[in-house]
Amino acid sequence: MATSGSPSTRRRLLAGLRVALALTILTWVGFNLPWSDELTWSDGAGNELVVAGRIEGDWKEDRVRFWPTAEASLEGWPAEDRAAHDEGRAIVADRRAEDASGHDWHPGMPKAFREMDVGGLLLAQACFLVAVLTIVTRWWRLLDQAGCPTTWWNALRLTFIGLFFNNVIPGATGGDLVKGVMVAKENPGRGAEALVTVLVDRVFGMVALAILALTVILVHGDPRLEVLRQGLVIGLVICAVGAALYASKTFRRKAGLSALVDRLPLQDKLRSIDRAALVYMKSPAFVVVALLFSFANHALVCLGAYFLGQALGASVGLVDYLVIVPVANLVTAVPLAPGGWGVGELAFRQLFLLIGASPALGVAVSVTFRLSQLALGLFGGVALLFPGSRTELRQAQSA
Repeated sequence: MATSGSPSTRRRLLAGLRVALALTILTWVGFNLPWSDELTWSDGAGNELVVAGRIEGDWKEDRVRFWPTAEASLEGWPAEDRAAHDEGRAIVADRRAEDASGHDWHPGMPKAFREMDVGGLLLAQACFLVAVLTIVTRWWRLLDQAGCPTTWWNALRLTFIGLFFNNVIPGATGGDLVKGVMVAKENPGRGAEALVTVLVDRVFGMVALAILALTVILVHGDPRLEVLRQGLVIGLVICAVGAALYASKTFRRKAGLSALVDRLPLQDKLRSIDRAALVYMKSPAFVVVALLFSFANHALVCLGAYFLGQALGASVGLVDYLVIVPVANLVTAVPLAPGGWGVGELAFRQLFLLIGASPALGVAVSVTFRLSQLALGLFGGVALLFPGSRTELRQAQSA
């Protein structure tokens, strides 16, 4: 029986706390979303008045008819708006020019999803599928470089199984653990090397995310995005310095890394992991190729998110998505809730606010993006039906 201080009890407690935190974040986001349509009046001097109600017709047009709720107060609004409300008529509003006085409006979450363009959704799904194929190819080459050759189709199968478990293991990358253990079981005698390929694959992806976002911020020069620049620079500098020190023979000798490994449990496995990691450090050309695959993957994911935004009616340009999506995906890698739920919605909401876009549509893009990843992950459930997959999974669970 597990005691209160046993490892299994602590793991369960930590998992419960992570889920509770993720649910708290998701609840907070939900309470701060507009569930009804909203009409805004601006006087051009920075003062805005907002009223809830119902948009009649297509909210993406430049003119709408808006029905405020019966209890809505239009004090301070233009006289014609107040008169329409008092007489039970709809307010006829033209969308204001950027930074000028006048009306603007945003749909509530139900209307945004109800009127989503199916064509944009299908384009997004195609982008996400091709993006997965790029990471399959990257990992397939990483396995070969580590001396654990496999077929591309097997790398595809294991990747989709990992995507499937991303939906049930905390964090947007939780399925990597399952994928890593399964590929290690497929490579007896080189299990440590196989496991390292999964870790290195993820590191390449994270570094490419940060480089992509930082490059766009520097080239685009949008002052609204400058707040993100410092954090990305610090993160990339830490990664670069850490990798250089880790690969330096002089530093490793002076720091006594080999002696430290000798004193740790499982020293043989740790030495194998260390050797496998150094393989990539000594192959700069291969690192460049892997990063190119990573950039292609992230560009496709950003393009898919852009199509989702277009389908939902979000007026956000592709360049902004090249920053928003990488930063949000870095945040959702934090292992709180399965699939990054809650954390991703908060990240998209705040990033859309940062660029002056509708936070509700930011959350709608995030939710649709996460549902798209869930749909892709279901293919991993099918892959588990392949001969031998369930046996491998049982072995992974016991490991």
